[in-house]
Amino acid sequence: MCELLYAICSKDQTRMLLFVARLEDEALWSQLDVEISSVMTIAAGTKPGNHLEQYLNRSIQQLSPGYRKDDKERAETLKIKLERALDSALKVPNCTCLGKYLPSTNSMEYKTGYSNCYLNIMIFIETHLTITHDPQLLVDQILLYEKLQNISRKQTYASLCQGALLGLVDSSVNSDHTRTFAFFFLKLPQILAYMKHDDSNSALCLGLEDLLKYVSLIDSVDRKHKCDCLQEFLSQLVKSDLLTESQAIDLNAKRQSSRHAPAEPSQQQHLVIQANSTLPNILTSLEAPDKSIPDEMPNVFHPLMKSFQLIAATTAATNQLKTFSGKLISFNEATKPTVVDGSKQSHVQGALYDVTFLMLCLISQEYGIELVNTGQFQADSFGRSSLGYQWLFNQQMVLNNEEESYFERWAQQCLPDELGAKPMYLPLNGQTEQPKIDQLVQLFYNNGDIQTVQMGCEELCHYVPNVVEQTLAAWEHDYIGKEEVQKVADGICSEMFSLGVCSAAWLCSNAVGVDASGDSKVWAFFDMFLESKATQKPGFHFNNTERASMMVSIIEKMKSHSLGKIQDSGSNPALASKESCSSMFSKAFQEIMDMRILTKVVQKRLEMIFNMSGVTWICWSMIGELLKLNRRDDLSLAVQAAYGIFQVDNEQLTIALLRRVLPRLLSDPSHNSHITDPRGRSLAKLTVWCIASSLTTQNSYRADPKAKENPLRIRKRKRVRGEPDRDSSSTLREDNRPSKLRRLLSIPEDENASSGLNSALAATTSPLLVPQSSQLEPLYKAIASLMQLFASILSDNGQNSRTEFIYAFLQELLACGDAVSSSVLQFMPVSMANHLFSTINKNFIQDLALAIGQLESVVARRQAARALCIMER
Repeated sequence: MCELLYAICSKDQTRMLLFVARLEDEALWSQLDVEISSVMTIAAGTKPGNHLEQYLNRSIQQLSPGYRKDDKERAETLKIKLERALDSALKVPNCTCLGKYLPSTNSMEYKTGYSNCYLNIMIFIETHLTITHDPQLLVDQILLYEKLQNISRKQTYASLCQGALLGLVDSSVNSDHTRTFAFFFLKLPQILAYMKHDDSNSALCLGLEDLLKYVSLIDSVDRKHKCDCLQEFLSQLVKSDLLTESQAIDLNAKRQSSRHAPAEPSQQQHLVIQANSTLPNILTSLEAPDKSIPDEMPNVFHPLMKSFQLIAATTAATNQLKTFSGKLISFNEATKPTVVDGSKQSHVQGALYDVTFLMLCLISQEYGIELVNTGQFQADSFGRSSLGYQWLFNQQMVLNNEEESYFERWAQQCLPDELGAKPMYLPLNGQTEQPKIDQLVQLFYNNGDIQTVQMGCEELCHYVPNVVEQTLAAWEHDYIGKEEVQKVADGICSEMFSLGVCSAAWLCSNAVGVDASGDSKVWAFFDMFLESKATQKPGFHFNNTERASMMVSIIEKMKSHSLGKIQDSGSNPALASKESCSSMFSKAFQEIMDMRILTKVVQKRLEMIFNMSGVTWICWSMIGELLKLNRRDDLSLAVQAAYGIFQVDNEQLTIALLRRVLPRLLSDPSHNSHITDPRGRSLAKLTVWCIASSLTTQNSYRADPKAKENPLRIRKRKRVRGEPDRDSSSTLREDNRPSKLRRLLSIPEDENASSGLNSALAATTSPLLVPQSSQLEPLYKAIASLMQLFASILSDNGQNSRTEFIYAFLQELLACGDAVSSSVLQFMPVSMANHLFSTINKNFIQDLALAIGQLESVVARRQAARALCIMER
């Protein structure tokens, strides 16, 4: 039996055939696995055969002295045979990709800084675009990149901290300072904690020691922010149990010894830490009111108003911003029916409504409207609501009821965002009443007391745009002058500054397409709200100056969004310099490659180009920049930069790459010279990495049972209203027109054996594994389409740059591991597999056959077995 087991398992070919065949009869394989496990139990030990030898020696000692010598020799022979057979059998379930023909990672990339480029971009995206997202999303992408690049964990730690420090150097305004500090001190330790589950403190400690070599970078951060950032960061790592106290002391001592200039004493670095320590008390004090608002609530909101930006950044970095905004919405809902009647309680409740409305506006503008909505409102067929172009998911209700709050409906339909102003065409609260509008016009014009109109706060916000509309119409027809309009603007902002925000939002929608530099009365009226002066009434419980400052900040962002301005540069660079989008993108991409980081200015420029040109154009331009290069080092750096930019909207850009860009490159002979090595291999690497990244995000989303309840589990860029979502256009929808690919994917395996020309064609062009309907998502459709194109190219039986690109694609794919390769190889047509197994290198046949053999498909396993048999001929 031992000889038979050894004969079967000793050869690589038969062992690989057993590996492929293990899924053919799972019951038989399970039985064999049990037998192997039983032998493993007997032979277990620190060295092979230790326990087995003890077992055999005990058996020999039980024999009579006359037979002991022969039986001992026989037992030793049996032991050797059993160990040899066991060693061969144990290799069967571990028979995986050999990797002899796969691409190797350039070990010099980390030393030259190339591997840092992608991580630096990811840190920027996480800090400025997705700081409210679940850290696990970023960790999944980092671990994938670490595997793809074959870099050590300590190098990853050092690069992450380096990217965060570069963000602190790049921050230019106070809001950026607060956000980057919140990420560095609060969220980065969370990310490191997620990564440290399968690691020890030593790797992190070694990575931080590597970080200390960037003395000039750390000194630059300390000089700019006048603090000892690294010391505070180390203390946060100790609090998170990521470092021991002694390790932090040793690292801090090494930092102090290498410092070029003494540290300047300052408490600025502690602001975020202090805010984080007081955050639980703040959230507890903001418990939703039952029936009445406590009298001490103004004392709670006073410090919030003074340091709201800091509190918002802290809650965003610690994944508590959704909870914080939910509590604000609860207060806003509880106080919206309040009628200010002159009593102290009504004034307090009206002021609370005003303050929470302004705070929610700031959160929506700074971190996204998805943080303050319940996801119940849907856009119409014209895409007039921005919610249809943000995260498409069913979110948990912020309120404990089935209705949407007034602020959510207003923000979704009225509040301008970075995509521009929104057309306000839907009534938020039913039909308007003209007598109430006339009453408000008189009130605001005469700067009267708001308690005389006897309207609730929600009603005031609902009717104030009508007041602005009538006032603007009267001014445009010269019935009133600028002074009267200024009186109305001052009256609107006299007591409730949320009314000024609602008025400015309506004016933004009315001013779409109107140049602010001309003699536009719309924008002149808009600017009056920016110039309104706050007046403090005696005995009032809230500081009007602070609320006026919040209102001005909101309205300034409205204007910036509506006019398409970039805050850092002050104007639209495309309009100012009259550069083409191609030239702007080329300069931005080159700047990223030169600096190996993504700065705020470049990010704003790229976002504008995204909105102007769409993902397909961006993808084509990015690949065009990559294919312009010739040197391997430059190509490697370009792949890192492009891969990082793809993370802004990875799935959409990947689909555009697979369905638009690559078919155009591979089907047009004029592009053959562009995809020759090393450019072709670099493009293949980028393609595989993007597919792996998209699949990793999807798998992480599906694996989390609470993912559908968490709106921040999906990375997705906000796209311009009107830009099609995925393949939703009529020309791409599979249910609107017949598709050859659809028919091929719907052919069952059993029907492939039928007679006739059609069945023969189906047997060679159908995929190795017919996917389930749940898998036919846009990304999978794009992968299947690309595989069909590969099969068509290989059917020409020629060797050129296109076939070399396909081989490079498959090699890079196998290097990603079984999970990614199986998800892609399931769409490989049978004809493509036949061609590959008859033309490629022997070692590559083994790797590809083993990868295909793991698919849960009879056709795939037969193809793999056939290839392994042909390989030995």
